[in-house]
Amino acid sequence: MLNSKRSNIAPFLAIDMLTKANNLKLKGKDIIHMDVGEPGVSTPSHILKYAKEIVGKKKIGYTESIGIPELRQKISDHYKFWYDQEVSSDCIAVTSGASGAFVLALLALFDPGDKIVMMTPYYPAYVNAIKALNLDIIFIDGELDTSYQPTVEKLKKLKNNIKGVIVASPANPTGSSIKNTTLKQIAQWCMKNNKVIICDEIYHGIEFDKKSNTILRYNKDAIVINSFSKYFCMTGWRLGWIIAPKNIINVIEKLSMSLFLCPSTIAQIIATKAFDNYDLLNKNVSIYRRNRELLVNFFEDKGFHKYAPADGAFYLYIDISNISNDSDNLANRLLQEAGVSVTSGKDFDYKLGKKFIRISYGDSNENVIEAIKRIRGWINLRN
Repeated sequence: MLNSKRSNIAPFLAIDMLTKANNLKLKGKDIIHMDVGEPGVSTPSHILKYAKEIVGKKKIGYTESIGIPELRQKISDHYKFWYDQEVSSDCIAVTSGASGAFVLALLALFDPGDKIVMMTPYYPAYVNAIKALNLDIIFIDGELDTSYQPTVEKLKKLKNNIKGVIVASPANPTGSSIKNTTLKQIAQWCMKNNKVIICDEIYHGIEFDKKSNTILRYNKDAIVINSFSKYFCMTGWRLGWIIAPKNIINVIEKLSMSLFLCPSTIAQIIATKAFDNYDLLNKNVSIYRRNRELLVNFFEDKGFHKYAPADGAFYLYIDISNISNDSDNLANRLLQEAGVSVTSGKDFDYKLGKKFIRISYGDSNENVIEAIKRIRGWINLRN
């Protein structure tokens, strides 16, 4: 039996590397993970404690398809506290991770054949979801001098009849952010030209210099995708949210009840406690900041000067063409020979990714220091 054409998508190489690394671990090899994008710290203890308290005491049944009202209100309160931005809970849907939010947004807003603009490098799961839904992607090649981020000038040059624009800030895999002034220009250009704009704000909170504004400040009709995974350290709980105009949320509600029934009930209940301790979460960001400094200093010292400015998230996206033009081979050698698992840039860029690797540094300072030691030794052996 032949598979469908739309299911013919590329594998997610970061997960492939995770699998290879874990298989080596089972054989007794000591591996440091710098492959997948997740915090190295556990879900905060007060959240885990609450999870233990409610298991067996609360009914873990179905909930509203767009999330329990208490959690939606907590998210609304978060936007008032964090951004001083009023967002009604009626404009919020809780989803099965940010990935679920993205699929629901695509289904609600686009028809097969619609054209959507994305920058390279990109988050591969988004590209695969777009292709699987028979939507067309118009790629804009990212450039180092604009931090691999879009500008209004780049959008104006497009001759295609595009319907939507997807931006991410801070971005995966680069860690770069769109300056607030540029984000405002893009948001208002989309509003003026009747283009749907979806803004991935998943890494908000993990910023090392200036705090990002939500795109809602500049375009009230923008679609925001966010998650409990990164800043809130809840990757495995698979919970995200989407903010959109109420008429779009109504459409998403109908889609969600048929495709997902509802997000994980226990994850929703415990996520109501996710906003209780910002100080603890910000301490995690200080760990990432130190890791970034360690890695940047190391790679600069080794002559790797071409990388995206890591304004936030926990990634370095580094040009390794001075030692290799095959990032797949380099990543596999680092795994096998140095015990450090990183991701090939081919996951994130269909043209130039072979010259890049992505390093995820969400782990502890100690593990990052050890990874640097191993990579240094591996490079020295090559010379």
